[in-house]
Amino acid sequence: MEKPDVEHVSSDEQLEKRPTVEPFPQAARAEAGVVLNIDAPGDSALRFAKDGHTVLLPQPTQDPNDPLNWPSWKKHAILLTIAWGAFCADFTSAAGSAPILVQAAEWHESIHAVTETNSINVLMMALGGLVWVPMTSFLGRAPTLFWSNLFGLVFSIGTAVSPNFTCFYAMRALTGFFITSAQTISIAFIRDMFFFHERARKIGLWALLYIASPFWGPLVGNFVLGGTNSWENVFWVCVAVCGVDMILIVSFLDETWYNRDIPSCDQPPRGHSFLARMSRIIGVWELKHHSLYYETALLFFAWAIGINITTAILFGTPKEFGGYGYSFNGIGYLYFSPIVGILFGEIFGHYFNDYVTRRYVRKHNGVFEPEARLYTIYISSVFMIAGLVLLGQALFRHLSAAAVVMGWGLHSFGIMTASVAVTAYVLDSYPTAPAEVSGWSNFARAIGGFGVGYFQQPWGAKVGYDASFGTQAAIVAVGVVIVGIVHRYGHSLRLKAGPVR
Repeated sequence: MEKPDVEHVSSDEQLEKRPTVEPFPQAARAEAGVVLNIDAPGDSALRFAKDGHTVLLPQPTQDPNDPLNWPSWKKHAILLTIAWGAFCADFTSAAGSAPILVQAAEWHESIHAVTETNSINVLMMALGGLVWVPMTSFLGRAPTLFWSNLFGLVFSIGTAVSPNFTCFYAMRALTGFFITSAQTISIAFIRDMFFFHERARKIGLWALLYIASPFWGPLVGNFVLGGTNSWENVFWVCVAVCGVDMILIVSFLDETWYNRDIPSCDQPPRGHSFLARMSRIIGVWELKHHSLYYETALLFFAWAIGINITTAILFGTPKEFGGYGYSFNGIGYLYFSPIVGILFGEIFGHYFNDYVTRRYVRKHNGVFEPEARLYTIYISSVFMIAGLVLLGQALFRHLSAAAVVMGWGLHSFGIMTASVAVTAYVLDSYPTAPAEVSGWSNFARAIGGFGVGYFQQPWGAKVGYDASFGTQAAIVAVGVVIVGIVHRYGHSLRLKAGPVR
């Protein structure tokens, strides 16, 4: 195993008999933040990154089984695994928006009725997250991800072979409930493996797949429909995507939870063989050490989900009935616009988030506070509001596809940059509850968006898409005001909550 990228203390010490290193020692704490940079470390007992002045938080132990000490390839292989798992969830969910016209015709159901299968899928994803989060504390990170994704794969197959509308409806709901786990618990994996100063970039890499997944699903789905005219094939593609996730899980996943309250000499052994790792993936290791290691018992996203659910209606309606009359392939190409916007958002945020952090730390004598993350959201909101307004005007006035592409791309750029900032902020504010943070964020995202599919198209048809999307832009603006309040009072609120651990 490669040696960890940290400084080592004297080998004369009997490290295996020492208590586990305090994750956030007093020397690394500030009033309502953390000391992230020390220009002249001197005789500090803290441990630093390669640059010699960035404080490693949490402070790693000398145990090679400590996930903070794992080799880079292993950390990033697991990062890819959880990112692909998050990709699976929204890919399979949003792919269902592509074949609704074909399914409605085959089953003699209304378009609205078939659309409900997508909305129930999103709702079950929101509710599922509230189950998988506590499971990570009871059963462990890896087993929760393994079993939930295995059942998600099974129900995804059930969706593809559904013989009727009733069966399809049930399979879509069950798939959403189980497959959402990676979305809700991924941040816990990131928090376990990466140091404080690394997390924003790693969240950005994870979000590159996660945020783009709702657009890849319909993109691929429409191309499949255009080539085969078979709704079943759309969901067989979803099965393949979920199957790849299971391959990644078996190949790379490991239990990342490391209880730092337990002395080093009492840490349960972790074997390095394939069978030993599989015992941690399926939960045998966790159950064996359960009594020692485990417990005994947003507004911005709503419109993105709503647009995605109803896109087939908005752009697939024939021109003679007031729509754009796009073919399946045409709708598929349209989905490249949000994906490109998300890609640019990741490139921008990958560097801008670190710039904001360095600038804040430099101006505050090496101290970092989570509110520094929120500056990015103000920039994001400009793109989201402009994108929504432009998209609404394009739909209302039947402007060219270029206007639709630009509006959707701008909105997606803002969604991507804001999502990383929000996730990093709440994780920095609640570093000891990463699964809970991720679970409630996903719940807010999904619960705020699942209902939009019920009213997005009727609302726009009734008042005009310029007015409906303009209202959505106004709601985003109100959300920015709330962010400003948090920015102003977050420091004092966290002081009342107590020091970071």
